[in-house]
Amino acid sequence: MARDRRISSIDGLAGEHIAAADHTRRHRLLAAPAARDEITDSQYGRSLRNSFARSEVHEILREARKAEPRLNHEAIRYGSMRDLCDRAASMSACLGADFRVAKLSWPSGLALWGFYLSRGSGLQKRPLICVNAAHHRTAAAMALGHEVGHHVIARLFGTHTHPRPPSLYTGFESHLDDPLELAADISVSLAMYPRNAALKFFREIEPKTTQTGEQRLGSGVRAATGDFWRQTGLYRASLSTAQKVQYQAGSIHFTRLRQALLHQYGI
Repeated sequence: MARDRRISSIDGLAGEHIAAADHTRRHRLLAAPAARDEITDSQYGRSLRNSFARSEVHEILREARKAEPRLNHEAIRYGSMRDLCDRAASMSACLGADFRVAKLSWPSGLALWGFYLSRGSGLQKRPLICVNAAHHRTAAAMALGHEVGHHVIARLFGTHTHPRPPSLYTGFESHLDDPLELAADISVSLAMYPRNAALKFFREIEPKTTQTGEQRLGSGVRAATGDFWRQTGLYRASLSTAQKVQYQAGSIHFTRLRQALLHQYGI
């Protein structure tokens, strides 16, 4: 019974966060393919430069490695949802946060990837990170990385007083205008593509080529994203069309950000 009450409370918190999310933002999430096409790869580099100094990005990486020591050294993969739960539990002591991995499979709950509540605003006194286990294990791992990123940024830059919106569907283009969201995305990108993989996929633009700079950047993203989908099983036929759209938007966003981190800051 205690467990049921706890999960029920998580359901309630999730519902509150979805209801509180900006209506305009939620409405435009459904136009994911068009939204993705409007974002060029070069915008990621510009957003990074406008949001963070090189030293700040390195600070974020150092702090994130307290939770994931292998970050940017090797790809972070979770073989099953149990692996994800075990990893989340092991992070609790070093980060000073509580984790819940709950299956929020009711219709509007499926829009939610995860959310972060700072200290004193959720079920208990410690910060709370919740991940929706109704999604594919890779999407859940990406959500965990993003919400852990919010906790890392809160500890590093003192942003506890800025409540963050939940991670919903495909609205990643809005992260380019929000430094706190972009900062939380950095560790996800580094977990997907450690430095050796980034160097393989995102070579500098060659001076003698018939491709434009934007085309060259885009071809690297397509190759890296395709490899990521094959490695993680996101192409599975059992996934719904809506899920594939969601996951494609997320993987393209994090891939473009990883590319920009390498080209702008050499990370």
